[in-house]
Amino acid sequence: MKILVAGDFEPDYNRTKIILDGLRTIPAVFLSFYNYKEQSKWNLAALRKACKEADVIFLPSFTHQDVAMIKFLSGKPVLFDPLISRYLSKVFDYKKVAKFSPRALKNYLKDKIAMQLADLVICDTAGHRDYYHRTFNIPLRKLHVVPVGVNTDEFQPAQALKVRDTFVVGFYGGFIPLQGTRMIVETAKVLKAYPDIHFRLIGNGFEFKVIQQLVQAYQLSNISLAGWVAYDQLAEEMNHFDICLGIFGETLKADLVIPNKIFHYAALEKAIITKESAAIREVFTDGRDILLTENKAEAIAEKILLLKNDQVLRGKLARGAYETVSGRYSHRAIGQMVYELAKQLMPA
Repeated sequence: MKILVAGDFEPDYNRTKIILDGLRTIPAVFLSFYNYKEQSKWNLAALRKACKEADVIFLPSFTHQDVAMIKFLSGKPVLFDPLISRYLSKVFDYKKVAKFSPRALKNYLKDKIAMQLADLVICDTAGHRDYYHRTFNIPLRKLHVVPVGVNTDEFQPAQALKVRDTFVVGFYGGFIPLQGTRMIVETAKVLKAYPDIHFRLIGNGFEFKVIQQLVQAYQLSNISLAGWVAYDQLAEEMNHFDICLGIFGETLKADLVIPNKIFHYAALEKAIITKESAAIREVFTDGRDILLTENKAEAIAEKILLLKNDQVLRGKLARGAYETVSGRYSHRAIGQMVYELAKQLMPA
């Protein structure tokens, strides 16, 4: 099967990378690429030729604006992975666009038209699938769940670390609203009387400066902001965490996703604490391979103290998380899911 990966996309973006890494493990798949970042969108002859040579065209994350052109130019079946709703993100998550404004309508139509024109649409959770169906009236038969997953070759558990005096509570992310990094700072404030507990936050992004200011305002010495870390160094950094924090955002989007970091932590065999949501329960089970919490600083602090003091439970959750993701949610398994969807689009 010849799959053309097309549009304006980042091949190293985590979601896209996992799918492509997985597809590369399937002998029956031949991948070709027409990325607008490298080749002109308006070289219609070259784009048409690339489409003609493909059996199926895959448009990765965030290529909403490319679906219509690719579909009409190629006449080939299109498999689209939006990953997010632009309408949900900009209007309700980041709150950068007023709900009933022309810009809100524009983003709504970007989502709706792209999903309507695609032959099949990939959703990272059942929650997102139901949201697309309910909000944009996309038929359920077109919407198929493929979890984010993790490249288990790149994220592997480290050997046991040396015993140390400090218990490290780790997090990484882009400091976007759904991640709820403010709640993590509030939790660090609750636990500031425990000198042997230290919070290490990796990454930067949307709310990073706000978080810096909050840490300074609270005069917290038990939290460090490490800044950006290269992708190929993430696993090594996270292997120094004793436990890991997921997401604690209050937005609707936070309830619809299972973020990259949860799969990464699990592949590294780490015990994870994250807010309770229906999306998380699609893959993980509270008390078996994850610890779910009420989304309040005091409740999160209690869970941290529980795992700090109960090494048996910590080990159980870590092993459970690793076992959950290492098979069904590896990049190989994710690639196979996408391949099976592409096969549905092939002529009989």
